[in-house]
Amino acid sequence: MESYLNYSIKEFVIESSDGINSIDATRCVSSIQYFEDLFSPSIFISMLLVNTDGLLSSLPNKDPNMSPGIKGGERVRLIIDQPATKQSIKLDETKNTYYIYKVYASTTESTREAFVVELCPAEVFTNETSRVMKKYPGTIGKTVKDIITEFFGKKTYESKNIEETANTYEFMGNTKRPFTVLTWLCPKSIPAKKPLGAEMGTAGFLFYQNKEGFNFKSVDSLMSGFELDTMNKRKIVKYYYAPGVDKPADIKSNFRILNIPTFEKNVNIMENLRIGMYSSTNYFFDIHTLSFSTKTYKLKDSYPLMSHTSSSNKIPQVPLKLDESPSRVMVRVLDNYTLDSASGVKNNSTDNTLYYQAQSVARYNLAFSQKLNITIPLNLNLTVGDVIELDFGNITKDNSKKGIKDTEKSGYYLIKELSHLFEQNQGYTGLKLIRDSYGAPPE
Repeated sequence: MESYLNYSIKEFVIESSDGINSIDATRCVSSIQYFEDLFSPSIFISMLLVNTDGLLSSLPNKDPNMSPGIKGGERVRLIIDQPATKQSIKLDETKNTYYIYKVYASTTESTREAFVVELCPAEVFTNETSRVMKKYPGTIGKTVKDIITEFFGKKTYESKNIEETANTYEFMGNTKRPFTVLTWLCPKSIPAKKPLGAEMGTAGFLFYQNKEGFNFKSVDSLMSGFELDTMNKRKIVKYYYAPGVDKPADIKSNFRILNIPTFEKNVNIMENLRIGMYSSTNYFFDIHTLSFSTKTYKLKDSYPLMSHTSSSNKIPQVPLKLDESPSRVMVRVLDNYTLDSASGVKNNSTDNTLYYQAQSVARYNLAFSQKLNITIPLNLNLTVGDVIELDFGNITKDNSKKGIKDTEKSGYYLIKELSHLFEQNQGYTGLKLIRDSYGAPPE
């Protein structure tokens, strides 16, 4: 059985900024780190390059005013294969065009030179030099597709990864950058397949980039990923925390948790109360009708509407019935009809803040009820937004009960952050996992 720790760097080529010359720097790669994050609109890659023949300092440039060497802005081509999973990281001009945007930590000795280069996709540069100017009507899901297509092109996303929304939102770009607008729309978005209400709901989306391109998905749909995978007959990967498993021939060796799992957060009732997760009072002032309205949100009303990582569907327990009393007051001005025409014709440009303000606050925070960090053997199949299953053994002094699953810690987890490390001929994947409920699924 092929070990998941194995990988091979097939190619690493750096092209000069003028696009004329290039060097093969494959032998110069000392280590690579690859990063994805559900809260980041871009993938980033960091590489430590070392060589003993001055190759990296001699990259020619057509401009006579520029000295040779890597200065930033060079296009790269990188291919990393993992035989065990038959997957690869492939950065080339066909789809994923990456550039060096940062060079630092340079050291030069008599026999070698070393420095770190940071890579980012071309879309990051496009974002920095673009501004969203025009008016966008229609559903938010359609607007997201329009903005991505307009500024970054259709090849940067797959339609299945842009989830439709139930609500429309009409706005002007106001010269904001595309990534800023796309992330700004996330808390305003309501899943199309969920009920719409002011006192309850499951609002809240995430805009991020993974190996499949750009994604715009609701927190609710991400938390139900295991259900979708089951429907699509896609096998969910299960990882085991079993410190004694170290034999390469053991099938669990590729799916073991290598470090002692660290829970960053299990529960924080005080924090939840301060942000109004359990209950909040929301005041709205309509500048069109000069009227006030009040809506009280309670998590217990919305919880059954949400998808959860645990099949138990148990709402978080709060002492002293604190979830019955609003712990936060939020005030918002509604700008209904501000984008209507001067002739008085109404375009349904109503402000739906009352349908998403409290709901998105609760949904985002609930998704982080548990946070866990683990390290596993390299797995290029995984990406942020995937759901994996963890199997933890129960803590017991009774030998007859050893090997029994801990049904509270075990279960489904959503990958929030992912980092692949390629170093010293071995590869590892670091994961930051989150989930919104406790308990393992039934066997």
